[in-house]
Amino acid sequence: MYQFYYFLAAALPALAASSSDDSKHPKVPCTIRSPSSGAFFDLNPIRVQLPEEGKKVPKDARNASWPARGWDYGANFTINFCSPVVEELHDVVGVEKSEWKNIAAYYEKAGKIYSLG
Repeated sequence: MYQFYYFLAAALPALAASSSDDSKHPKVPCTIRSPSSGAFFDLNPIRVQLPEEGKKVPKDARNASWPARGWDYGANFTINFCSPVVEELHDVVGVEKSEWKNIAAYYEKAGKIYSLG
């Protein structure tokens, strides 16, 4: 599990970075490219999707989004990549009920749920 967090810490800065040669590379959904090295990262393998009803579930399939404990922040964080979280959310602070199904990251603090997007 820690390997995942190290990958995430290394890859996420590339999400926010921009490069002048972005037009040279085609945009591929759920991927990032390092602007400094040009390295390509496909985030699809870490996407959590619940299986369709009636389909056989692989033995190693995840049934929950990616959790992270914010030890020094005092909150629990949950994220999914390229899809909304698979957990059913309720009473998300500042988000319309109709939009709860679209939340891809959130945190819980003091018994309340806050969307990160």
